[in-house]
Amino acid sequence: MSAPAMLKLLPKPVLFGLYGAIGGLLGALLFAEPLWQILQPAKTAPPEPQIAVAASKDVEVYTGGKNTFTVQIDRVLFDGPVAVRFENLPKDVLITPVTILAGATEVEATVTAQATALTAITTVQVLAQGETADGKRPSAETSIAVAVADPARPQADIVFLLDVTGSMGWAINGVRDGITQFAKELYDNKIDFRLALIPFRDITQPGERVEVITFRDGADGMFTTEPREFRLAASRQSASGGGDDPESSLEAVTEASKLPFRKGATKVLLLITDALPKVGNQPGRPPARPEVEAAVRATADLATKAEIDAIHLVIRPFQLNVYRPLMEAGLIKGGGKDFDLTRVSTDSTAFSRLLSDFGTVVRDAAKAKNPEGTVKVAGDVEKATVKGVQSSGRYQEGSEKRLLLAIGLWTGAIAALVCLMLMAGQYHYLRGQLPSKAKSALGLLGGLGVGLVGGICGQALFMVAPDSTFLAGLFRVFGWSILGGLAGAGLSLFIPNLKWTHGLAGGALGGAMGAIGFLAVSGFTNDLVGRLVGGLILGFCIGLMVAIVEAAFRRAWLEVRYGARETVTVNLGPEPVKVGGDAQACTVWARGAAPVALRYFIRNGTVICEDAPTRSESQVANGDVREVGNVMVTVRTGTSTTPQATPAPRGPAPQRSATPAARPTAASPTAAKLLEPEPIVAELLDLDPLPQPISPPPA
Repeated sequence: MSAPAMLKLLPKPVLFGLYGAIGGLLGALLFAEPLWQILQPAKTAPPEPQIAVAASKDVEVYTGGKNTFTVQIDRVLFDGPVAVRFENLPKDVLITPVTILAGATEVEATVTAQATALTAITTVQVLAQGETADGKRPSAETSIAVAVADPARPQADIVFLLDVTGSMGWAINGVRDGITQFAKELYDNKIDFRLALIPFRDITQPGERVEVITFRDGADGMFTTEPREFRLAASRQSASGGGDDPESSLEAVTEASKLPFRKGATKVLLLITDALPKVGNQPGRPPARPEVEAAVRATADLATKAEIDAIHLVIRPFQLNVYRPLMEAGLIKGGGKDFDLTRVSTDSTAFSRLLSDFGTVVRDAAKAKNPEGTVKVAGDVEKATVKGVQSSGRYQEGSEKRLLLAIGLWTGAIAALVCLMLMAGQYHYLRGQLPSKAKSALGLLGGLGVGLVGGICGQALFMVAPDSTFLAGLFRVFGWSILGGLAGAGLSLFIPNLKWTHGLAGGALGGAMGAIGFLAVSGFTNDLVGRLVGGLILGFCIGLMVAIVEAAFRRAWLEVRYGARETVTVNLGPEPVKVGGDAQACTVWARGAAPVALRYFIRNGTVICEDAPTRSESQVANGDVREVGNVMVTVRTGTSTTPQATPAPRGPAPQRSATPAARPTAASPTAAKLLEPEPIVAELLDLDPLPQPISPPPA
């Protein structure tokens, strides 16, 4: 049974391209598209121009002053200017509307508070709106908290780290008695301050943990704005314990770094101790100097990471070299100050003067940190969408697994039908009948498998591709190349003597061409049409390129003619090509011949023809012609495209053979040239000359 009459004149690559196109279109229309419609995740929005907007969530401005903050946007499907305005502003506060220019993604906005503005926190609406060339007006909104504050009161959060071991009674009394004057000086200098107290001893001693004192008036309980509360807490401390000389001062600094400081406040620690830092957790263990220095540096780094501005020290002068990394830590240039503990340890009035000096340091630091109240906090725009490799839509974040499955099954359905059609076409092309049910099922399952792998790989790559049209297209082509390459490699199992690497290369080229076709079609149609045409193009290109690669890399092949205008070709290689009347057992079906009449294969670079009924072998050269049943079989090699007619010896019916007068041996120059490559353009265009007439057998 030959191919349909309308297909007889088509070259094999075009014929197989048509088989693949039919499979791709049927796969897309009957299976892939229904599966996609059922399994695709929900889209985030219709493909309309969209805007997302974000701004600094907390914006602070002082009365009579200005502040700037950042507004950011993200556009989808348009790139024009976006106007941003602000609503629900408090009285005497103004934020001037701004415009984010085409191509830009952020702009600085300025908030101004009049001297008459009330101190309060107000939620302000941020409204962004653009306009596309076709008149669409995408918009978005968010909100920010605008806090109007008193400019005369810079903020300072102050933490006292107080050694309360047996030798530090004077320090406890000094803090208790001097805190009132200290707070008054801060208040007189219009500093908005809060106080915290962390007493410490030696954590290696039973019950001597580092303690953060809590207060009744603070919102978080760890800071107080009332000097009276702080004085009462200090007076409750008693000088006792401590064990050996070193104390847990570094642990106190660590606990202080964890406190809930106010945003924008100057964060200051005052460490008061007469002992070196305790290192290790063994009581009575003398600290080694390198070990102590390393621990101090690590604690200083921790405080800096916690954005502590400065750590001030009240210590003995000879301890300064050990504690210096703490004094140099923090965000304030120049670091903290050190105060001589020996000058104040026996004089409470001297300690009060020390606190007064410390208050001056805190005041200057607080005012220097924020002279005009400029606070800038950038807002971020997040894109909670996922892209599909064969769709222009975006899908909800978190749907990645479902999208991978849906696209894998979509490509799997198409690949299954493409592989089935190409395998069926190969069987019909050579044997004149369709493959068995078992082989058809194998082709379907194999195509489904390679389609799943190719689709999932392509989608996974596409999801990580940057938001670039070029890169997105490149990743899509790469994903479809994987699909086509795997399909081509699988088809090599059904195409005689086609190496899997050649099938892989042809399929990959076909997949890439199919992806380019999909991109071209979907660019001016909708996704549905693009997917259907994409499946058709993908199947056509895979079939076309596998057949072209098959012809391009062959060195020897059989030309099988059923008549003057009907010719098929089959590659020769180590795998025997059988010609005979049993369509299931033979590669080429020849009606009227023995079940298996001839076997052709290559051995040691030479084409061998075996007469199956007699089990006799002979070497054959280019142009060897044999009649088997209703077909004429001609050997083609890389030496020539024109067959040479020679007399054919008598042979058993139904086979007649015509062999060349001189047969080359494996070692002869002629045999060495048998498998040289040849130009294939004429063969691909079906322009090979017809074989010469076979001479009648001698009488």
